Amino acid sequence: MKVQTKLGFFSFGIRQKIGLVLITILLLSLGISGWHSLHQQELLVIEETKLRGSDLARFTSRSVAYAVIGYDYHSIQLLLDELVNSQDINYAKVINSKGNVMARAGRLSTESDIWTYFEQEIILDDNIIGSLSLQFDNSRIIKKLSQQRKTLIQKEILLILVIAFCEYIALSIFIIRPIVSTSRSIKESINGASLLTKKIAYRAKDELGYLFSHFNTLQHHLHSATKQLESKIKVVNQEVQEQNILLKNQSNELQKTNQKLKLLSISDPLTDLFNRRHFDILLKKEIAFSQRHENSVSLILLDIDHFKKINDQYGHSVGDAVLCAVAKNIQENTRKSDICCRVGGEEFAIICKDTDEETIHLIAENLRTKLENYTIRNNINEITVTASFGMMTYSYIPEQPLSPDDVYHYADMAMYHSKDSGRNCTTYYTDIDAPKASVKKP
Repeated sequence: MKVQTKLGFFSFGIRQKIGLVLITILLLSLGISGWHSLHQQELLVIEETKLRGSDLARFTSRSVAYAVIGYDYHSIQLLLDELVNSQDINYAKVINSKGNVMARAGRLSTESDIWTYFEQEIILDDNIIGSLSLQFDNSRIIKKLSQQRKTLIQKEILLILVIAFCEYIALSIFIIRPIVSTSRSIKESINGASLLTKKIAYRAKDELGYLFSHFNTLQHHLHSATKQLESKIKVVNQEVQEQNILLKNQSNELQKTNQKLKLLSISDPLTDLFNRRHFDILLKKEIAFSQRHENSVSLILLDIDHFKKINDQYGHSVGDAVLCAVAKNIQENTRKSDICCRVGGEEFAIICKDTDEETIHLIAENLRTKLENYTIRNNINEITVTASFGMMTYSYIPEQPLSPDDVYHYADMAMYHSKDSGRNCTTYYTDIDAPKASVKKP
């Protein structure tokens, strides 16, 4: 697999990364420095404005003192109008000691900063005779600060660009150019086996020169070792591939054989249901499970009525077709959890998990009805069959333990009771007369 790395002028390589780091550092350092300078200058301007406002407020309060004491409203109004007409005053107001407004000029701006608003008591002969309110127009100050901020940002941007450009040129000449040149040389000298066929031709006596010299030495040793290893690997790979193919074929054949043997060992070849041997294993397993979890399991046995007559009348091929049709009906009309088996010539068994007497009656009766109404057709004949059913439910009782053989025996007795009762019917084992069947109800 070939890995190609492009270090073109517009790719995000080493020089771009270092340049980005330098620009970021410069932006942070110059930004912090500029912000601090502007902040200090802004504080100085604000302080100067406060001093100027305080001085103007004191001077004006002295000027209107006599006019206030003499209730000379006209003179006060003229003075305030003159103040408001100046460049730096928005609003002026004089209130006497009684709280009455004697004169007001301009308009009070609610958007101005708090440091542009001044209040000064009007004092005459150490007595407070009123108060003066002034509000400065801070637009000129804000404009001045904004202009200073803009100038500082422009200077910082220019300085950052100059420094970054110089650093970029220095990195390109002394670091990036040798690396790019060497990378291109390495790329051109790689053969089809991804091995270097030429040495790196960088001989400067600096850190990069020492690095590439050691790389050339390592490449020589690696090239020799790779050739030796490739020859050995080629031989081993050939042997391994041959053995893997042989083992894979043998494994596939063995798996197929095992699957066939397993299927043959547990299923009936005619109906594809489980056979008698596997039925015995499953019944034993389900009864053991019922004992551990103290729940119930039921067994249904059914035998096709007059099956010998079908064989004698139609032949064994038709008899086999009847057995397959009955097996199909059993599978289609029982629950997915039920286990269907063929345990004899025309005898079938169904293991029903987690069922009680009422449920097993419903399952058996439904299957009996389906069989009774089902017609088996071949080329020239239409055959209907019925079956006799026997049922047994096992519920674990410590005082009356039952074995799998007991369960099968009771279900078998119930099935033969159905045959003795006229066939095509279902019998639960407890419905048999106890003296006749010798069965105890658990």
